[in-house]
Amino acid sequence: PGNYSLIEVKPNWHDSTELIGYESQIGKPHYQLTPFVKFLAKAMLYPETPFFVCLDEMNLAPVEQYFAEFLSVLESRTKIDGHIVSEPLIKKSIFANGEYEQDLKHELFDVKIKEKDENGIKIYEADLTPEELKVYEDLKEHGLRIPENVVVIGTVNMDETTHQFSRKVIDRAMTIEMNLPDGDPFMDFFANASDLAYRSNPTSPSLYLATETRASDVVKALAANNAEKTEWLKGEVAAFLSNLNGALENTPFKVAYRVQNELMLYFYQLWLESPDADWGEILQTSCDQILMMKVLPRVEGDEELLEK
Repeated sequence: PGNYSLIEVKPNWHDSTELIGYESQIGKPHYQLTPFVKFLAKAMLYPETPFFVCLDEMNLAPVEQYFAEFLSVLESRTKIDGHIVSEPLIKKSIFANGEYEQDLKHELFDVKIKEKDENGIKIYEADLTPEELKVYEDLKEHGLRIPENVVVIGTVNMDETTHQFSRKVIDRAMTIEMNLPDGDPFMDFFANASDLAYRSNPTSPSLYLATETRASDVVKALAANNAEKTEWLKGEVAAFLSNLNGALENTPFKVAYRVQNELMLYFYQLWLESPDADWGEILQTSCDQILMMKVLPRVEGDEELLEK
């Protein structure tokens, strides 16, 4: 469907040009676009629809090299006027550049070239729609930021031919390990397998996307109607993380504020789904999931290092 893009990562990706493009002086000066950038622009056209990017075999190349800008910009996300925004992946000066603009805005939305005039200037089959023009004006004003309705998923196989994830990557991602279920999964495959089916009407982005970016905002939101419980929660979270770091003493795997932030965001989303549920149970689930997704994947190395 139109809100899904599969991008195959190649082993020779050692910078971000394959994902976010680059300026080129070959022929006429221009900005070389990529499918990833076009997909982000398309997501901006449909802000109420969740968009999914799948980086297939994302660790065939070092993620922190080809995805460096994206990983850094993730840290800048903040909430302004009810929307989560970030610093730009591509600076606004690129989109406002007079030499690039005419071709860039048409190619960004895949408007086909009709012909070239006697001076070699491209003539396009159609003008941009009002919605496309509005998106391009936003790009000229702010640059290409991470649209809040975009989810990036990477598939990974871990073996001797692939790159391990650095802590920079693990700290910014939710790691979900997928294993065969118990029982007789190969017979179950014949008996219960179902074809992948796409929905004709996309589900709401709220099922996939967080509503906040900072733990401090979560604390304010929770305390508005549950001041006493929120104080209890802060103490429990701090104690959990202190005990966790105590267990990881003298290892390079101790956690810091980023994990605390993610834990509070995770708790808040579960609470929004079930506001009448027991806070202790929600916290237990949140702590278990954060350990599985953000802490245990950090623990790696030789036997001596892991002995404790």
